[in-house]
Amino acid sequence: MANENEPIDNMVVSESADGSATINLPDTIPSPEMAEGGGIDDNDESDEAAQDREIAATGAIDPDAEAARAAKRNKRRARKDYHKQVQTEKDYKLQNLQRQNQDLLERLAVVERKTAGSELARLDKAIDDQAMRIQFAKQKIKEATETGDGDLLTSAQEMWFEARRQSEDLQNYKQRAVAPPKQQAIQRDPMVDRYAGNWMTSNPWYDPQGSDMDSKITLTVDQALAEEGWDPKTAEYWEELDNRLSKVLPNRYTGDADVKPAVRTRPRSVVTGSGRESAASSGGRNQFTLSPDQVRAMKDAGMWDDPEKRNRMIKRYAIEARNQRN
Repeated sequence: MANENEPIDNMVVSESADGSATINLPDTIPSPEMAEGGGIDDNDESDEAAQDREIAATGAIDPDAEAARAAKRNKRRARKDYHKQVQTEKDYKLQNLQRQNQDLLERLAVVERKTAGSELARLDKAIDDQAMRIQFAKQKIKEATETGDGDLLTSAQEMWFEARRQSEDLQNYKQRAVAPPKQQAIQRDPMVDRYAGNWMTSNPWYDPQGSDMDSKITLTVDQALAEEGWDPKTAEYWEELDNRLSKVLPNRYTGDADVKPAVRTRPRSVVTGSGRESAASSGGRNQFTLSPDQVRAMKDAGMWDDPEKRNRMIKRYAIEARNQRN
């Protein structure tokens, strides 16, 4: 195993707008993109190139070499099929959860309607009872007046006033219960409006009403950010929204001709260099990509601005990624 204290060649590190970073690794660090025993050019195009070289050199394809290439191709296809199956299962689970949430919302709405109906029925019954008390009190007032019974007149008047008061209270309560809820005035924040307007301009596919699946997912992620305490009045909030959406909605964050990239384009900043910047822009052969979480962790730990500490951490991440791939 390599000594962790041995010097590490400087690396070209390029940060992306989504928070990730692409690194050109030195030759002393094995590429995480290839498995043990594999080559850097381990793809179908390199297989075809190898066949062409064999035909040009010997006039035929080496059967043993072709068998080895076929085994690698099968392994690559199996790996792609596996990742495709995992993604399909994730999509199915997400759709299943969304259906379950919709069913729960519909059931809750039914329960709320039934509860509201029961409450209104009890109110109507109480109002009818008070109306009967009012009518009874009027009859007693008439009777007391005709017979000259002062005590009966007093008690009948008190009953009438009390029944009348309770009837009015019940009527007012019912009016408030059946009235449509008043729309509360929403305090708009100019800073939030500016950020939201810029984001929606960059993402014209988004519908604030959630009329399509992608917009519903966006609303869910937005709600999660708010619950976690992210402040929509800051640029970090909208950058984090893009970072998370790029993972769950990659079709909205690619450079396809028919889809406009939603991530605001910012120039990639090379934080260090060793004369090999052109290799990073031209797809260097031994590259490694740090996830946004890994970059954030290194920055929080104070390693990012220290080239030596950053390079050692990148080497550790690259070796871990290679081990996991193997």
